[in-house]
Amino acid sequence: MRRKSKGFIFIAVLFSLTLLLTAATAFAWFARAESKREAARENILKCRSVAETAAEIVGERIAADRNGYDGFDEPLYAPGGSIRFRIGEYAVTVRITPLGGKMPLNALLLPDRVTVREEYKNAWNAIWEEAGHEELAQRVIDFMDADGSQKLGGAEDENNINRPVADLCELKAVPGVDDDLLWGGRERPGGAARYLEALDGQKININVAEAEMIAKLDPGITIDTARLVAASRLSSPLKSIEDLRRVPGFPAALATKLANVIGYESAFFMLETNVTAGSGTAARNYRITMRRTENKCIIEKWEE
Repeated sequence: MRRKSKGFIFIAVLFSLTLLLTAATAFAWFARAESKREAARENILKCRSVAETAAEIVGERIAADRNGYDGFDEPLYAPGGSIRFRIGEYAVTVRITPLGGKMPLNALLLPDRVTVREEYKNAWNAIWEEAGHEELAQRVIDFMDADGSQKLGGAEDENNINRPVADLCELKAVPGVDDDLLWGGRERPGGAARYLEALDGQKININVAEAEMIAKLDPGITIDTARLVAASRLSSPLKSIEDLRRVPGFPAALATKLANVIGYESAFFMLETNVTAGSGTAARNYRITMRRTENKCIIEKWEE
């Protein structure tokens, strides 16, 4: 009996030791995993702080750029170019893109938020015609205008926001507007978003607008003329109506007609920012939209 008792005790001790070892191993794995998660959270917070500091530094350079225009021929905004510097142990790379080359959706209507701006009518209709859904031109206007009266060809609906659009994604609440129509697919690269942006700017920066956007502003601007504008601005940036009139083939009368919707500078800038702390630490990427005021830049939108 004593031998059996000793055997049972030995087995019980082994079982207890196995449980303790298993628990200790599980706790060690948990502690290690928790430590990694905490390190990851700390890295995220530190990288975010570095990105904010980088935005301030780059924002100062943008604010100091007061040469009367913003274009891709400037070293600060050169396509494929970037700014590289270090903040403490972090390496930062920032690529700056002047925005404002698309039609500002919230400038489509006059201050009464009901009347469509005459200078934008042609471009607005042409955008939806290219998308193959001309009927959406009026529906989208009813969707975001301030009144409840249905426009000819439009539609008033309880889902209408009847206010300025905060993000282009809101347009998907309009019946007939989906991701493919808005963002494009194989058959429609770029979609309607190729020509629209939900920023508060009032004018299209002619120095960064695509030729296709310029051609949509008026029937008097052919795609060939628009491409000539895009090519000539690289060697001779546009700073005024007089500069635009000097572009060969550009109708001089249109420069005056479109003066209220054509600009030469950008109010908003996209900062594509990469922050890296070194080997073994995950890099973080940010898309930061900056708004330039009279003498400084402030963060308008943050994506990560």
